[in-house]
Amino acid sequence: MGTFWDILLAGACVCGLALVGWWLFGLLLRPLPGREAKVVIPGRGEGEELEQLVRSFLWLRGLGLLRCPIIIADAGLSPAGWELALRVTARWPDVILWPAGDLGDYIART
Repeated sequence: MGTFWDILLAGACVCGLALVGWWLFGLLLRPLPGREAKVVIPGRGEGEELEQLVRSFLWLRGLGLLRCPIIIADAGLSPAGWELALRVTARWPDVILWPAGDLGDYIART
């Protein structure tokens, strides 16, 4: 029975060390604070994969690996795609929907 607990404790230690290593590696790769960079996702057509792309960038933000605003650039969204983009921006307030033609003005302002 003692061997079982030794193996269990060794496994827990390995998992703990892996977690600490992953966390330290994340700190090493974490960008410096700043909002100079922006993620621009082009929105076209029905907005296929738009929500998935936004979710992936929000996942990176949740890990602390991304600290910039996420912009959906309207590059020819259909009415259904526009509604999808509006739902995405309503769900996550840090995501911005902006016309692609005026994107330069928005970036210059922020």
